[in-house]
Parts: sequence; structure tokens; C-alpha cells
Amino acid sequence: MLTKNKRIFVFDNIKALLIVLVVIGHAADYYTKESDVMRMFFIYTYLFHMPLFIFIAGLFSKSAILKDTFKLEKVANFLILYLLLKILYYFTLNTWFGNKNYSIDFLTEDGVPWFMFAMAAWLCIARAVRKIPYWITLPTSLLIALAIGYTEAGDFLVLSRIFVFLPFFLLGLYIKPKALVEELQSKTLKIVSVGILLTIAIVIMTQIERIYAFRNILSGRNSYDKVRGLEPITDDLFAAGAFLRLFVFLIIVSMCIAILALMTHKRTWFTVLGERSIAIYFFHRFLLFIYHHYGLNEQLEKIFPNAWLSIYLFTFFVVAILLAWKPFEMILRTIEKNIAKLFQPKDTLVSKKTI
Repeated sequence: MLTKNKRIFVFDNIKALLIVLVVIGHAADYYTKESDVMRMFFIYTYLFHMPLFIFIAGLFSKSAILKDTFKLEKVANFLILYLLLKILYYFTLNTWFGNKNYSIDFLTEDGVPWFMFAMAAWLCIARAVRKIPYWITLPTSLLIALAIGYTEAGDFLVLSRIFVFLPFFLLGLYIKPKALVEELQSKTLKIVSVGILLTIAIVIMTQIERIYAFRNILSGRNSYDKVRGLEPITDDLFAAGAFLRLFVFLIIVSMCIAILALMTHKRTWFTVLGERSIAIYFFHRFLLFIYHHYGLNEQLEKIFPNAWLSIYLFTFFVVAILLAWKPFEMILRTIEKNIAKLFQPKDTLVSKKTI
């Protein structure tokens, strides 16, 4: 289960699964309007993939948050990646593709870069509350997550997503990875986990028309009045919105526990995808933009009229694997190292040069 440096593979394996689902989920979302299968896949995966990702991020952010010296370079690294993604998307969509309606706004974000900005924010928030007992911070963060849906915080400074998903990050911060791994060994838990995942899948498959109306609540960026499924009960929106999000959170937690319980603890061929998940996340949307701008799927439909959708999704499964190629990871590592140098004490840099 562990390497010589005590790396716990189960979490890399989970991240591998999640990052592949992120890539395929973004690819599938292009066709949710016309395909029930894509709607089912979208709802099922979006219930857990980002919350579980964020939980694991909190799980392994302890050293950056809890040590006496706060690692500001970690915060700076995520902010730089956020800015680089914003600039990359602007030059791709506006300059390269000629979409002059696409403008750049560093203070507002509704797409993939949001996670980078939110990570920087979660690190800072967790640092600020690190000395407050968990029995205060967790319930408080949950209440804020429920309340933010009544505001129009939305995409400005990614505020809505930051506070909706904050409980998952803090939960990860308070849990010890090794203790969690031990709890996941229960055979009873594994059996129950299969039942949970199958039950939720069956409900989604049989009730997709009703359930899909609530997709806006899964992203964390929308206020409750933008959730189509709540329209018939708008008079009771105050109660309905919070209770709906709380109910969704319970489903999310049960799915996350189930997936953690069922994932292999051994190093596998896909473990490296989890180790390099940030690189895959960083580059995948850029490739999706190019793929759809040049109409490659239209060609695929002509050649394989009955199988194009499956081939399309498999193509981006392969893309996720290819983006784990070391050079993509090295680009981000180089950025991270250069940022870290800026935060190193000058006397440390001088001593290293002397050596």
C-alpha cells in the first residue's frame, strides 16, 4: 500500500479516476442537450468528482496550512496557474479562434480555472481558522455553504464555489490519511458501498428527466433561483434551496465514502494519472476547445454514424492518459519551482550558490 516514502497509493488511484471523469465529463457536457445517456453520466459523475477531489486536496494540504510558517508559495502557485489558464483561454478563443465576444476578466470565472483560484482561497481560509476547533469550523462552513445559495455571489472571485465546497476541503484537513485508510478496509463497508453506488445509478437512470432539472445545484456556482427543478415551489424557496443542497451533500458524502472504500490500494498502471492530475486538469480543456473548433466530431459522425459518441468519449479518455506524459507535468513543476524561489529567504539562496 505504501512506497518507501510512505506514499498512500489509494488516494492517487482515486485522483486518477476523478481526473478521467473530469475530462470525459467536460467532453460529455457538449451533448447533454441531445443525449439521455450523457445526462445520466453528467449527473452521476458531477455528484462526487469535484467534492472528492477537494476533500483529497484538503487531506494533503496539512503541511502547507498547519506548520508555523505558512507556505505562501503554494497559494501563489495556484494563483499563477489561474492567471495562466485565463490568458491561455483568451488567446485561444479570442485571438486564435476569432471569437471577439470572449473577453478576459480576472475577477470573474465560470470555467475550468475556478479550481486554481479556489485552491488558493481554501489554503488561506484554512490557515486563518486552523486554531479554531473542528466542531466549530465544520458546522459553520456547512451553514455558509447552504446560505450562499440565497445570494448572487456567483462567479465573482469564484465566491459561490469557494464556500459551497469549503466543508469538503476542511473535512479533508481534519482527517488523518492513514486512519482513513484503515477504516476503508471493512468488508461490510465495501458491500454497502456497492449497493449505494448501484442504487444511485438506478435512480438516476429511471428518473433522469426529473433529476436533470437540478443540474445547476451540482456546480456550486448558481443561486437557488437558477435551479429549474425548484421553479414550482419558488414561494418556499428559502427552505427548499437549503434542504435540497443538504440532501445533495448527504448523497455526495455517501458516494465519496463508497468510492474510497472500493478503490484498490495497490500501485497500478493508472496511479500515475492521479500523481499528475493537476497537469491533466490544466491542459485538457484547451484540447477540447481545439477539437470542437475544427469540427472534428462532425467528421466522426459522418464516418461512424452509430458509434461516434462512444468513440468521442474514448478519445478523451485517451487524451487524459496522454496528458499524464511527463513533459506536461514538468511544465507545471518548473512554474512551481520558480515561484518557490521567489519565496525563499535570500540568505538561503546565497548559501546554496556558495555551496
